[in-house]
Amino acid sequence: MYMIIKNSMNRIAVFIVFFLFQQLYSQGDKAIDSLDQKSYDELSLGFDKNIGKIVVSKLYATTFLKKAKSEKNISKQADGYYMFTKILDKSLALKYTDSIINLTKNQDNFIYPAEAHLLKANILGGTGKYKEAMEELVEANNFAKKNKNIDQQYRTKYFIALLQDNLGEYEETLKTFRSLKQYYENKFQNNNSKYRYDYLKSMYALGNAYNNLELYDSAYYENRKAIELSLNYKDSILYSNLLLSSGVTDYFKKDYKSSIDSIEKFNKIYDSRSKINKIYFTTADLYLGKVYYELNDLDKSMYYLEKVDSATFSNRNFFPSLRSAYEVLIEIQKEKENTNKQLFYIERLLEFDSISNNDSKNLYKKINEEYSTPNLLSEKQSIIDSLEQKSENRTILIVILILLSFALLLFLYINNRKKKIYQSRFKEMFEQKEKISEVVRDSEPKKENKDIGISEDIVEDILRKLKIFEEKQEFIKSNITVSSLSKDLKTNSKYLSKTINFYKEKSFSNYINDLRIQFVVDRLKSDSKFRKYTIKAIANEIGFNTTEAFSKSFYKTTGIYPSFFLKQLEKKEFPEG
Repeated sequence: MYMIIKNSMNRIAVFIVFFLFQQLYSQGDKAIDSLDQKSYDELSLGFDKNIGKIVVSKLYATTFLKKAKSEKNISKQADGYYMFTKILDKSLALKYTDSIINLTKNQDNFIYPAEAHLLKANILGGTGKYKEAMEELVEANNFAKKNKNIDQQYRTKYFIALLQDNLGEYEETLKTFRSLKQYYENKFQNNNSKYRYDYLKSMYALGNAYNNLELYDSAYYENRKAIELSLNYKDSILYSNLLLSSGVTDYFKKDYKSSIDSIEKFNKIYDSRSKINKIYFTTADLYLGKVYYELNDLDKSMYYLEKVDSATFSNRNFFPSLRSAYEVLIEIQKEKENTNKQLFYIERLLEFDSISNNDSKNLYKKINEEYSTPNLLSEKQSIIDSLEQKSENRTILIVILILLSFALLLFLYINNRKKKIYQSRFKEMFEQKEKISEVVRDSEPKKENKDIGISEDIVEDILRKLKIFEEKQEFIKSNITVSSLSKDLKTNSKYLSKTINFYKEKSFSNYINDLRIQFVVDRLKSDSKFRKYTIKAIANEIGFNTTEAFSKSFYKTTGIYPSFFLKQLEKKEFPEG
């Protein structure tokens, strides 16, 4: 009796499941039938509105693709496949990009297959497959150029810059992101709805580039500007990413409270970690770990940095910026005196470096001084030896202390020697008054005249005007170029450049810079108020746009840096001029 009842119940259950499946299948068919009458634009709009609802968005994409195939519309078929890449996981999305490429590679199409190559590069780059991603970007760029699709060319530049950034090519990426920002800023001003996301993305990337080059004030400015724009347009797409970037900048500016606040806001917005590229969460964990290390909360720091370690090796994303996680972990274990753990993280860092270097020859231009690979190998062996032969600990400690003492003495010797050289050069600048003046050559033509392709009358006229230019001290104006000066002197830039090269025996820029340095040295000697200016203010006063350019020119001409020169002037007493 029991078996009969059980069998009857099983049959009923099977019937119910079959009935429900049939109903769902029937409803799906009805949904597709109801969408069949819609246009491509209506289907595309419906897909975009329901992008977060996988079942509904898939119905729209399926209907779109079915319609395109029935009409044998290649371009729309590609659009249909592209829809699927937005809602499927990365492995399936890659297959659909290949379908688009195979479908359109021989077609005369403004968008495809370049768009598919760009998407494929983005997916591959996100999984650390940089070589394959670069191959796709090359293809995308070729098709974009062939079709004269400027937007795609700039997007290709953007993705290539991201790869260069991952490889540590920070100087190059800064130039690229600046040009991208300028391009999208112009586009945004003409059509803010279409290009707002790209403009925000370029500012976000530029902010990161500034962070990488330790230009934190510039990074802060870009992040603030982008966040304000996001809030003004109620555009949350990149808002959270910008919070993360701001948190990174705050860390480098040592504003640890703000850094934690921004990064934790980012984490709260993305409560589901499957929504965006996992590297963002790894970056968030990295800087939370580094912040807590600076705050001396070693346990919290270790918690976040161990998550970085786990994510790095599980996701195979060996970004250069993540290297610092292992350096901090090693330091934490040193402080905790846990040699086994210290050795473990040294091993992990060595493996990290090995994999990174295999990914690209140019991955590291500069290896961190404190934990470069040779030093890591040496430290690894030292720890192994200390664990195996504890009796030798004292000897090792003595050797280390001797080496450190020697290094310190060497440092002090070099530093003292350098200081003496600077002091000697400073002294020469006062004992030999003509020393600095010699950098500016006599303005009169050489006795041994040489044909430089310019008539003597023109040369004499240029030299005469240059003499007036020097006497009036017009060289302290900022942004002087050979073109602007040639206009002021009413000659052409080619004649001016040749004359300066030959008669002044230097390039145009060196000529201007030498005049400025001669001027500033004389004025600093004679003007006590001027000596109170900051280096930046002095640089601006005599025409230099940056303190770095001023310092380099000053050192090139005098052999010492302006900061040292000013300090020595403070120690001397001499009459006001």
